[in-house]
Amino acid sequence: MTELNCRLATEADLAALCQFYQDICAHQKDDQFGADWHWGIYPSEKDIASAGILTVGNDPLYSKFTWPTPAEDNEIAVLHLYGVHPSFRRQGLSSVLLTFIKDQTKKLGCKSIRLDSMDGNVPARRLYEKNGWRFVSQETVYYDDIGDCKVDLLELAL
Repeated sequence: MTELNCRLATEADLAALCQFYQDICAHQKDDQFGADWHWGIYPSEKDIASAGILTVGNDPLYSKFTWPTPAEDNEIAVLHLYGVHPSFRRQGLSSVLLTFIKDQTKKLGCKSIRLDSMDGNVPARRLYEKNGWRFVSQETVYYDDIGDCKVDLLELAL
């Protein structure tokens, strides 16, 4: 595999990030598994510019659920909109990027990274568990673009 260099995105990366997510959304029709994202609703340019991929603070969607790692709100990171462009899948990129995200999160002083994966998205669940995340529970959450849906909650204790 080619050596990968990871870095935090800046505002100058916004156009490329928007195109990245648009490509993923457009490719979903060809995927058996996918996030069921809708460009312009979630994700949108606003989401990418303001939230990016990693946010610090518990997601309001997650606050009603019990999590195994005790942490204050500012000690929790949430991974949103994680995706790999279809042209770069199955090359080990995710493990490298998830390690980078873990390292950045530790530097922020967080105790855990939380995320959700759509019910039935076996490849995503395997990926996260392979990289240290643990299944917490299956819950129903409400997303503005798709309504109520079942998700697997996962957490990585740091």
